[in-house]
Amino acid sequence: MATTSDKPRELAEKVREVICVEWQSAEGSLHSAVVYRRLLEAGVEVPGYQMSAILNAFKVGGLIKAPPRPQREEDVRKHGDLLIKGVSSDLCQPS
Repeated sequence: MATTSDKPRELAEKVREVICVEWQSAEGSLHSAVVYRRLLEAGVEVPGYQMSAILNAFKVGGLIKAPPRPQREEDVRKHGDLLIKGVSSDLCQPS
């Protein structure tokens, strides 16, 4: 059984997995809304602002590249509202 403290880590792992799968067929960019939709389709609960926090951590850590652009607050709350333009091979390495 997962504890409350494990939930953000589990969600971050699921976000990572979806990014890695979707990036293989993305043609140079991947919108965070696509990742969000895949998570919902898989039955994953995504609390408000959690994807934004995870994606920003990936960005700060150099695991994804997402240039600055105008963002809608409602979309940031749901899925981070990022346009991913690069994914580091380190993100998709098996752990």
